Amino acid sequence: MSLPQVIILNGTSSSGKTSIAKALQELLPQQYLNFSIDSILYALPDSDLQLMKQGQTISRAGYDWPSLVRGYHYCLPALLQAGCHLLIDNAWCERHEKRELLTELAGYSVALIGVQCDLEIAQAREQARGDRAIGLVAWQAPIVHQDMTYDIEVNTAGIKPQALANKLYEQILSQPSWRGAIETLEHLNIYS
Repeated sequence: MSLPQVIILNGTSSSGKTSIAKALQELLPQQYLNFSIDSILYALPDSDLQLMKQGQTISRAGYDWPSLVRGYHYCLPALLQAGCHLLIDNAWCERHEKRELLTELAGYSVALIGVQCDLEIAQAREQARGDRAIGLVAWQAPIVHQDMTYDIEVNTAGIKPQALANKLYEQILSQPSWRGAIETLEHLNIYS
């Protein structure tokens, strides 16, 4: 069994990535840190976090989305160099963010997993959560999976996170190699 050093879950907001990640953490035979973009966002002052959740501009100088994402990406190699294994999730939508993420992870064993969710289901979850800007799912849906070559894909429609985590765990254990991140980065470097 050759587990990857990094497991990436990419999909729209409210697609179920974090719920799957938490369930998968409990199944994996070695410890993985669940280090999502939320790990960075929840370090913001509460007033700025509340503005972001409402889709508004952060009020304090020095914080903007690109710098927060860049900081998140730059944390990943440091955690890996310290010997941690990572289970990360986000909705990577911009080509430069996808390229930056995969460049930072180059040289590590990375499982790239696409988390699909029917638009209507993700939008209903977005409404029910109350901690995401309304309309984020609709904006992300047409672009989040563009240019991505996944090792594994799952669809969260009608399946509980624990059942998906069980299925994903079996697929991870049986996967002979991890090429999705390498192929995606090659594609992004050629066609961007």
